[in-house]
Amino acid sequence: MSFFSSWMKAIFVVVLLFPLHSETSFSRPNTVRRIDPDCDVFKDRLHLCTREWNPICATNGETYPNPCVFCSYRIESGGKFDFLHYREC
Repeated sequence: MSFFSSWMKAIFVVVLLFPLHSETSFSRPNTVRRIDPDCDVFKDRLHLCTREWNPICATNGETYPNPCVFCSYRIESGGKFDFLHYREC
């Protein structure tokens, strides 16, 4: 019984805990999209956006949930902030 218990602990550590401790487990992807969202497509439907999560960080330090929401607030503000990058600020 002791032998089985030792092996079960070893398997638990290797299989379940090692991926959590891996160098790349919590790293962000190396690719970053740099193309600004086309806000012209949202001019006629301000704030009529889906709830998808595709975060955009703006130059005002705010994270917007997706390009539609970002563009709606940007157009509404008269262009007081710009696109910085895709992902949370």
